[in-house]
Amino acid sequence: MADIYMRNVRDWRDATIQLSFEEKGYFDELINLIYLYDGYLPDDDDFISKAMPVNKRLHRRLKKKLIEYGVISIIDGLFFNKRAALEIEKINSLSSINKLNSDKRWAKSLKSKESGNAIALQKVKVKGESEHGTKNSRQKCTIDEVLDPDGDIPEEYRRIAEDHGLEQIQRRFEDWAGWWHGENGRKAGREGWLRTWKTRVRKDVERQMAGVSHKPGRSGNSGCSTTDGARLALDRRRNRRRKIR
Repeated sequence: MADIYMRNVRDWRDATIQLSFEEKGYFDELINLIYLYDGYLPDDDDFISKAMPVNKRLHRRLKKKLIEYGVISIIDGLFFNKRAALEIEKINSLSSINKLNSDKRWAKSLKSKESGNAIALQKVKVKGESEHGTKNSRQKCTIDEVLDPDGDIPEEYRRIAEDHGLEQIQRRFEDWAGWWHGENGRKAGREGWLRTWKTRVRKDVERQMAGVSHKPGRSGNSGCSTTDGARLALDRRRNRRRKIR
């Protein structure tokens, strides 16, 4: 169905110059119906009279006049206008091409979307495998997931402290581990806690060489308050363990 069509004003005027205003109006409405019915407008007086609408007697008279002027004809029981038939053929051809192009664009868009979803799914899968695979050993963890704050200092940790000349190694280790346990601090896995201990040892050795009394915890906190906090954290941990047992 051709809802929209182009009209050449000069051709229209030349073709209808011999028609009266009444005949031109009837012819214009008849052409609209031919386009709306895609070139298959039936020669049915009752149907045309209701579709326009127009008086049936007037319709018959005006139809006869247009056929005499040669602007319309009746072929195989259908109204026919040569110019309208050509335009409808063009419109339908263009509509078929547009539909084909639209289908191609839709198929291409759908394929691109499916491809994008597949790539995104693969990225999520790879990320998940990476997080639960090779990177699992480097996930952040609290200190008690790596060390026992209440136990003896591990040999590797003791060796680092001895190499730097740190005094009272066991007590300093307990203060350091207890403070971090109380703070619920998190580092980058086993290697991260070892690096944290190295940093603490270097700072304590510097204080030791400078003749400053030991100040566990972060710099800027008083030794007494920090030590008390660490001790309280250790006491809380021991109490929890006793309750569990």
